[in-house]
Amino acid sequence: MKEPNLTLIALGKIFYRHRSLIALPFFLLLLFLAKPDGKSILPHLLIFSGIIIRLWSAGYIGEKARGRKITAEFRIISGPYHILRHPLYIGNFFLVSGMILLFNPTFWFALLLIIIFLFEYSIIIFAENYILKNLPEKKFRFSFKNLKGEISTIIIVVIIYTLYFFIIPILRQCTE
Repeated sequence: MKEPNLTLIALGKIFYRHRSLIALPFFLLLLFLAKPDGKSILPHLLIFSGIIIRLWSAGYIGEKARGRKITAEFRIISGPYHILRHPLYIGNFFLVSGMILLFNPTFWFALLLIIIFLFEYSIIIFAENYILKNLPEKKFRFSFKNLKGEISTIIIVVIIYTLYFFIIPILRQCTE
């Protein structure tokens, strides 16, 4: 049996623990390089889809997914976890893709953000799969109580839209 790459597992744990902080400088750069045109509905559809996928997934997994450490008692196999192994990360991908399209940076920076996201989450998924691989599977029911951790996601999206609709246009007018 092939030995796992312990360096990737350790890196995945680090990325998982600091996933929000890792995103922050890139988001700030995205704001700085933003050239929103507001002509497409696609960014809004992606963001909305990301939120829906995250809410659906969080309703099954709950607070465990909000921690800073990769831990679980079971591998969930119901709801979106019946279809996908990492639906929260798919939701994140839709959110990030929507944000990138919403703020419309240069092509090279948009591409760089997508590559960094895929790199980071691929390593997190590798570590998660290794750490959780021998856990028993269990079906859980959706619970609205599990959604309280997603309030922070909703708040972040509201802040982003506030920046998009109010702050960035004011800053653009001041620099013109």
